[in-house]
Amino acid sequence: MTVILTACTMRKRFSPDVLLNARTITAGTTHSVGEDWRDRVRRAEPQVLASDLYAGRSMAEAKAAARAIGAKLTIASAGLGLVPADMKIPSYNLTVSPGSADSILRKLPPGANAYDWWMEVFSSRQAEAVSTVLQGNSQALLLVSLPHSYLRMLTPLLISLSTANAGRLRIMTASTKVDLAPALKPFLLPYDERLDGPDSPIPGTIGDYAPRALRHFVSNVLLDNPQGNIADHAASVRSRQLEWRIPERKTGKRVGDQEVLKLLRDNWAMANGSSTKLLRVFRDEMNIACEQGRFARLAAIVRNEVATR
Repeated sequence: MTVILTACTMRKRFSPDVLLNARTITAGTTHSVGEDWRDRVRRAEPQVLASDLYAGRSMAEAKAAARAIGAKLTIASAGLGLVPADMKIPSYNLTVSPGSADSILRKLPPGANAYDWWMEVFSSRQAEAVSTVLQGNSQALLLVSLPHSYLRMLTPLLISLSTANAGRLRIMTASTKVDLAPALKPFLLPYDERLDGPDSPIPGTIGDYAPRALRHFVSNVLLDNPQGNIADHAASVRSRQLEWRIPERKTGKRVGDQEVLKLLRDNWAMANGSSTKLLRVFRDEMNIACEQGRFARLAAIVRNEVATR
């Protein structure tokens, strides 16, 4: 069976278990923090299927792609490792994004990075479960739809699964210029900024770029040519983008963090807390320039404020 590997989202549909807020963990060595977190996860009560916990367009696109081809959806979670979408899990607040109050990097010693933390939450058993699904069919693909940070974090895992050696790997991320390991680089599908242009059938924001590329690939390339090799699939992606125009980049006005926070609070209810809608309002209606990572960090602050009211 084909496996789709996507990333978790910061937005969750259920309040976190009281045990599982990264901000409450005592700082220490990477291993001691990992032991504390793993113990909390073991004691937490699973609440909901992983596929129903994570909110936002990114997860919706990944789920739609999995349904379209009957693939096994697996979610890379900074709090839980590799999680099958049909597994029941607790809700939690933990991220490897440095700007969040629940960034686990705040609790690790200087020099520790996201990969160090990933090795604390990821287990070989999780990798074996993915490998077993892929081995059930010699034609099954591993479709990887991840942002840069997760792609870097999971590179050793992707190489170890050996799908690259068999030509069964397809990678979608937000840029064809990302620095990939040599073993993975041939399998990066050549989606580019035209995916967000005026002719794209599936435009959006940089935050949901990879899952949108996944959805387009599954619906328009893979279903048309399920037996194609990476060269066939890459050529089809290039062909379909040929007549798409590059989006016109508007230069928005720059504002400080405090003003962004105020605007987020003022418009939060109107957008029902949707970061995607709020970012579109900022860029399209207010003509405010706000880099995606910065926007996500500030939106997380407001989301936490709303959740604790």
